[in-house]
Amino acid sequence: MKSYAVALLVLMAMAFSASALADFGGGPGKRFADPELMVERMTDHLDLDDAQRADVLNILEAAKPEAQALREQMIANKEALKSLDVSDPAYATELNNIALSNGQLATEGTLLFTRVRTEIGAVLTDEQRDKLERSMERKRERFERRLQQR
Repeated sequence: MKSYAVALLVLMAMAFSASALADFGGGPGKRFADPELMVERMTDHLDLDDAQRADVLNILEAAKPEAQALREQMIANKEALKSLDVSDPAYATELNNIALSNGQLATEGTLLFTRVRTEIGAVLTDEQRDKLERSMERKRERFERRLQQR
């Protein structure tokens, strides 16, 4: 039973990392979204000027390799988790190793998300930051409502 609890925690950690990356259009099963496409959406939504567009694009481009590496590691861990054999004597050890790795990936994903968000926030005006925060809050609320409906 303990192994199943650990497996559940592993999946929750992966979901948390995925949700952080999903705010950038990435996450498990998706590629890290095209930074130019994200800048276009931000420009439309926040009315970025040319200098802001360039700054945000540079921030997103710089984060893309790290996000892609995290995504690949999450996918590898997901596959490793699926391939575990509960009858294997090393099952608990292997599961624990995957859980630890997923915890580290969740931490790294959260730190990456926060760093990128902070860097982009520094480029925006107060009004743009407020508008972006309101949009993100609505997105969180929709996500929470969907979770409650399950």
